[in-house]
Amino acid sequence: MTEPCEIHPEPPDQEVRPHGLLVFDKPPGPSSYDCIRFLKRICRLGAKWKIGHLGTLDPFASGVLLIALGQATRYASFALESAKKYRARLWLGDETDTLDPTGTVIASAPVPPDWQDLLPDISHKFVGIIEQTPPAFSAKQVDGKRSYKAARAGEPIALKPVEVEIYSLEFNGIAENRVDFIATVSGGTYVRALGRDIAKALGTVGHLLGLERIASGRFTIEEAIPMNAFEVGGSTVMMHHLRPVDQILEHLRPCVIRDDRIPRLLHGKIVTREDIAGEYPDSPVESEVLRFVDSEGGFVALGRVTENPGEVVPFKPWLQR
Repeated sequence: MTEPCEIHPEPPDQEVRPHGLLVFDKPPGPSSYDCIRFLKRICRLGAKWKIGHLGTLDPFASGVLLIALGQATRYASFALESAKKYRARLWLGDETDTLDPTGTVIASAPVPPDWQDLLPDISHKFVGIIEQTPPAFSAKQVDGKRSYKAARAGEPIALKPVEVEIYSLEFNGIAENRVDFIATVSGGTYVRALGRDIAKALGTVGHLLGLERIASGRFTIEEAIPMNAFEVGGSTVMMHHLRPVDQILEHLRPCVIRDDRIPRLLHGKIVTREDIAGEYPDSPVESEVLRFVDSEGGFVALGRVTENPGEVVPFKPWLQR
């Protein structure tokens, strides 16, 4: 858990313009975008200051919501595909249209008396690359129309199954018609749909009663900052807990640029082996994205390997140096 900070009042008209990441602990109830609006207001961000979340959490869900601010928003796509870890509670016997407690029950089925005996096989069945049909109430688009908007209008869209990966699945907290599970999944996985499919594999129907994201990439719920901390401390809390953007880029291989070549890189000039301090990354492949850092490890820019493995085209430089 991050150490608490002292709170010092700031002038109400002081506008804050941060660049970096926040690990936000979203409570159940507000949407992910509601949390963005809250932070903009309570932290006095400029009306046009860029801010966005890196992976939506449903309103009924809670937990880790990564927030990018300022220049950090330019690197959002590199965080969206990182693995996510969830703690969920699945109710068996009733399925709702939203697959969560906010929806209307659309199907009921008896729960087999031996369903608990099936859990070990179920956990093995779902681990790995699987096909998953997204929920009707989701942000998926078909012909330019959001699935959840069509579902609300009574015109659900037939969504095609997509490949997702379940890295681990563990059941616990078993009760009569309820089971808790912890799942680590790839980006793009719908845990509501996973709950639906687990219930089906158990011979019944179901929906999630609760969902908490306990990790997103390297960031865990233990280090997430709750909403009430911002209510008390506003931008002081935000600036104290702001993290460098390269923490969402650590899965990219680093490449140390010579300090005297940084100006060339920042102007988009092709980087060659002669511009590199130390060893060049082993066996780079065409289109691989590398993470350029300076001699002290500070993030400088991203770079994409060309068809010539000894040349890298820099892009998305970090300008706040």
